[in-house]
Amino acid sequence: MKSRSAFSSKLSLVVVGRSGSGKGTQAKFILDRLGKDAYYIETGRVLRELLTHENPTTILARNIMKTGGLFPSWFGSFAWLREFIEGGHGGNHLVFDGAPRKVGEAKLIDDVMKWHGRQKPFCIYVDVSEKSASRRLLARGRDDDHALAIRNRMQFFKKDVLPVIEFYRSQKRLIQVSGERPIEEVWQEIDTKLSKHLKHLWRLPLKQKKK
Repeated sequence: MKSRSAFSSKLSLVVVGRSGSGKGTQAKFILDRLGKDAYYIETGRVLRELLTHENPTTILARNIMKTGGLFPSWFGSFAWLREFIEGGHGGNHLVFDGAPRKVGEAKLIDDVMKWHGRQKPFCIYVDVSEKSASRRLLARGRDDDHALAIRNRMQFFKKDVLPVIEFYRSQKRLIQVSGERPIEEVWQEIDTKLSKHLKHLWRLPLKQKKK
């Protein structure tokens, strides 16, 4: 049985940004960079899987997703915690996409990582304007990417997610990059800045991958 100290070099990275910012694409670049030991906690996917069940809770939750509202913190936290615990991912590098969306959830993730003897999460903020994000979502054409849902997502981002970004900034656990450029340029800046801030912890996975 491994002790908590065995997980001290495991990274927990949180990728945040407006819907349509391209954060999911950058999260996948990070996963590739970390190698086979990394696990992707994509909260949106887990929520959609939960909503395939038919019960009073999921009926209410489907309306939130349909209208682009913000799920209660307990609902989103349950989604990623279930995947984290049932999958046994406490010893993996972790990339969070879609969580946290409120400061309380960010503190919960901190607490979970601390309990496992891991480093506190580091946040990557992919910044795009509301106009650019809305245009991208409309072009994507997913069923829940209609005008009302997009408007609601932009509103809760300003109200709830921006304070999360400031929480990480205040603790010097944030890098911010512009997502208004080509995908590869955004990724190169993320890679460079993570190497600068995380030093050997960011370079270590690449060395392991080459063995």
